[in-house]
Amino acid sequence: MSEHKYQYTENPFAVTRREFITITGVITAFLALPAIWIKSVASSNNAYIQARTQGLYVDDVKSTIRVSHANIAVNRYYKEFGGEPLGHLSHKLLHTHYINRTKGLG
Repeated sequence: MSEHKYQYTENPFAVTRREFITITGVITAFLALPAIWIKSVASSNNAYIQARTQGLYVDDVKSTIRVSHANIAVNRYYKEFGGEPLGHLSHKLLHTHYINRTKGLG
């Protein structure tokens, strides 16, 4: 049998269970902060969007002209400039592209 002399050296990175739990909790709290900030910004933005939507619905109920073909300004546009409704020029100038944003509302 060979004789080896073993020497014990203390591990400088050894931590107790309590220290490990404390360090893990602090790291988790710091990692969770950006998620909390993003959620608070998104929820405040959603509240604004919902309030704006409700305001538009109230305005729509109060308005006397609720359809575009009864609007005097739209009729004047077609008579003086746009040609006929659903024409190429009218479609190009008046119509927009729909973007579905319901996923962002939460």
